Amino acid sequence: MPAPIFFLFHSLFMAASGIVLAAAVLSLALLSRQGQRLHILLLLSVVPATLAALVLPFSGLHTAGSLFFLSFLQGVLIGPIISLAPLTRLKNTPSTWATTAQELGANKSARFRLLWFPLLGTALAIGLFLALLLSLLGTFALMRATLP
Repeated sequence: MPAPIFFLFHSLFMAASGIVLAAAVLSLALLSRQGQRLHILLLLSVVPATLAALVLPFSGLHTAGSLFFLSFLQGVLIGPIISLAPLTRLKNTPSTWATTAQELGANKSARFRLLWFPLLGTALAIGLFLALLLSLLGTFALMRATLP
């Protein structure tokens, strides 16, 4: 595979892995109503995980066959910083809004579409921007570590 296409694939796979992990964290926070605890856990892990994602290509532990695993692992490590902005917004939203929407007859789909998505829209855009930015930084780190 030519190098530019490989690095583009690496960047996209890293961003997708981080976005999937962030979506899982936000879904868990919405379903379990444990947003405060997840927020604290993410705050504790943001800096070490992000630094580890950017330094990981320089570790020398990867080979040509494990680059797929490396991009997945980098994506998982940038997941906390991607989900931090939406989770902060979710934490600051009054919990009675979802209950009120449910009492007014909104099903889960309507609550997501009419309540959560508009509330989290800007924060989700910030998370998407961070995912793309960090995946590009991770790809540049991999390029620097593997190319002579």
